[in-house]
Amino acid sequence: MREDLHKIISGDETVIAISTPLGRSGVGVVRMSGRDAIGIAQRFFKSHSSNSHLEHRTAVIGTWTNEDAEQQVDEVVVTLFRAPQSYTGEDVVEISGHGNPLILARIVENARTAGARIALPGEFTMRAVAHGKMDLIQAEAVREFIEAQTEQQAKTALRQMGGSVSNRIRPIKEKLLDIIAHLEAGIDFAEDDVDVPDNTAIVHMIHPLGEALENLEETFGYGRLLVEGFRLAILGKPNVGKSSLFNRLVAAERAIVTDIPGTTRDVLTETVSMDGIPLRFADTAGVRDTSDQVESIGVKRTLETLSEADLALVVLDGSGALDGDDRQVLAKVEHLPHLLLINKSDLPQAIDQGLLNGSGKVHLSAKTGDGLDTLREAIRAILLDGKTDSTDDLVLTNSRQHEAIVKAISNLRTASDALVRNVPHEMALLDLYQGMAALDELTGDVVTDDILDRIFSTFCIGK
Repeated sequence: MREDLHKIISGDETVIAISTPLGRSGVGVVRMSGRDAIGIAQRFFKSHSSNSHLEHRTAVIGTWTNEDAEQQVDEVVVTLFRAPQSYTGEDVVEISGHGNPLILARIVENARTAGARIALPGEFTMRAVAHGKMDLIQAEAVREFIEAQTEQQAKTALRQMGGSVSNRIRPIKEKLLDIIAHLEAGIDFAEDDVDVPDNTAIVHMIHPLGEALENLEETFGYGRLLVEGFRLAILGKPNVGKSSLFNRLVAAERAIVTDIPGTTRDVLTETVSMDGIPLRFADTAGVRDTSDQVESIGVKRTLETLSEADLALVVLDGSGALDGDDRQVLAKVEHLPHLLLINKSDLPQAIDQGLLNGSGKVHLSAKTGDGLDTLREAIRAILLDGKTDSTDDLVLTNSRQHEAIVKAISNLRTASDALVRNVPHEMALLDLYQGMAALDELTGDVVTDDILDRIFSTFCIGK
């Protein structure tokens, strides 16, 4: 067990939880892990075969009973995975029964009365990290894989579970450790004329490590979009076709469309996928000065949605001249990422194009669908702007990992600058050690309660 996690996770405890979603289904799975998992299971499980001994990776059919063996709880299939060849690295017993929440809860309660403890969110995966079955990067990928809503999200998480990021970090840490060892030897054995590279050579050794981390850090913009999605707020004055456009973009009649200005009073949201990235469209209330209390609330919510959006889609009526309400909308997005959508291209155009210089424009008709492909390509170009050559195979997807990478890059730069200025090696070593600590925190070689809570509190119970 990893030393730091050993202080946090007790190897003496056996934990249990329902691993399948709550609700009625054909099959439900209860997972139990720990030193007493086999013994507890054997107290309640009665095999249908003459050989009741549980074998490693062998499914055994039988009956789960109450402890007195007089009352049958369910017909189950029990599978044993012996340590260390299990998900957690401990003895793991999986009980597959009928997917009735009441029955599964009774199985859990039986085990609890026999000494098992209800598992915390993500505790099985945390134990896997503690026993070296995976590192923290891979553990986070497990959660992202479970929560994936698009095929691209699932593929990226699966690659990370397989070690795509971890395998890139490991040689960087090894080379950094070599550099630290060289400098430490030069300090500890200075009187013995230990051969230590000069400062210029050491800086040249550090440079490719920083460069590799910078290349990884550059993938975070795309990776964040891949996991969190891209938020688009459809904005405009009343009756310019926002709801019609929203319905077109999400391919569903989600918003009510009428010729009456101010029909939309609240924010409607819908998510679709583009190249594996979730696009979260928001149809908003028309922006204008109004004395209507309900409509005013809608305008307020529109502005709140705009403040959280990654991109504003500003809809203008191409068949009419710009008015005060249009200018009010344009003022709201002046310093925000936005596209101007000149709607109603199926009608004679009266809008003054000269007043719209400096912004990306797409001409379309929400009524006929003309120009929708052009809009999608404009959105796709914005999404791909943060994609680098390496992001197909390697993507940094969460802020914790990004923070650790940025910290390590900063420390390596500071150490290099110090060496260039001929600062004593003892001072440069402090920065190199901090850089190593950031990478250790990234992979989980050094962990704290705060880091574990930040990661595993977002897991479902039973994983």
